[in-house]
Amino acid sequence: MLNTLTDSPQQIALGDRVTFDTDEGYQSGTVNDLRRDVGNGELHAWVELDHQWPGMFRAVPLGAIVSSHAVLLVAA
Repeated sequence: MLNTLTDSPQQIALGDRVTFDTDEGYQSGTVNDLRRDVGNGELHAWVELDHQWPGMFRAVPLGAIVSSHAVLLVAA
């Protein structure tokens, strides 16, 4: 689990449902991975987008994430 900013209480983990701000408006999805940008080292969440084709991902800077909600997985 990683903090979005040093003074922010919001934390992001794999499997979390997140909402984030883009040029196209607010979007949401599920965090699949956390990776650093090769150029500047900024940490991004790789989010599988809702309402898109399966497997469509977007690299979202952690500062752009507006809200996150942990998802509890229950084994059947």
